[in-house]
Amino acid sequence: MYATIVSVEKQWKMLLPTRPQPDTIVAIFLLKKFGAKKFPDIENATVEVRAQLENNETFESLLKQNILAIDLGGGPLDHHGSDYSTTELVARYLGVYNDRSLQQLLAYTNRDDKQGKGTVSRDPLDRAFGLSGLIASLNKANPKNPQHVVDSILPLLEAHWQSAQEHHVELPAEVERKRAEGAYEEFTVTYGNKKLLVSCIVSDKPAMPTYLRSMSGPHADVVIQKSEKTNHLCVLTKQEHKIDLSIVAALIRLREGENAGIDLGNDPVYLGQTGRIKEVEYWYYDPATNSLLNGGSHSDKVTPSSIEWEEFKKIVRAGLEALNIK
Repeated sequence: MYATIVSVEKQWKMLLPTRPQPDTIVAIFLLKKFGAKKFPDIENATVEVRAQLENNETFESLLKQNILAIDLGGGPLDHHGSDYSTTELVARYLGVYNDRSLQQLLAYTNRDDKQGKGTVSRDPLDRAFGLSGLIASLNKANPKNPQHVVDSILPLLEAHWQSAQEHHVELPAEVERKRAEGAYEEFTVTYGNKKLLVSCIVSDKPAMPTYLRSMSGPHADVVIQKSEKTNHLCVLTKQEHKIDLSIVAALIRLREGENAGIDLGNDPVYLGQTGRIKEVEYWYYDPATNSLLNGGSHSDKVTPSSIEWEEFKKIVRAGLEALNIK
């Protein structure tokens, strides 16, 4: 391993052999994100294209000048002749290869580099607007400005990493914390000939339902979520299961009406319809996502539910189980 001490007074420069490609751009992202311990101030590095190194230049000699050769010069970050992509070499070099939040980036760059399939779909729109297609377009529009190409893509990679970090690290930790606090629980309900897992949590994280329904999480079929400081509630399902929420919606609307002193009658079709009903407008039955929504992270001005959290969970359970005798 190289242990050269580099100057922190001179700005870093990253050398690429060709215009930026998905593999080298993700490698640059990793270096800027995780490389500060090895290369102080690397996050402010600029990018330059140079087809090859001079005869007397090596990876080591360039390091002394705060120049990092990526994918050229035969150094440890040059993937030519290697079984790894440049991104994989950088991840190993920085000690982050096994970081779960980076696995999709590593898989993407490996596939793009080795198979030319950054976008697998044959659909022309998917290929044009997939990340690999957009990088190709940026290179065509900016043939002499690799810095602009890299700078345009890095925020997208940062957003992906933040989402992956939340999904694989932060949300699992929060679920365990909520479980210990009594703010998370699970139960099962019989739905036809299937058992559905229901996860209930008090959390303001918009991504929490996605995690709870994922293979990385509990793999819940239904998620019931309550906001931390208000009584905004929601019920979200796995869309592929096409779980019927009409009875749940009807029971919720009936209870809201009772709490408000409003007689909503007993028409199950009206009470369980998708969209809103005028008497309880703050509940929306969304047919697109098959969910019941009482406001949310982007609509906190919606009137909160009048149903207490413990009762609400029982109502949802009863509505799901009622489908067996519908």
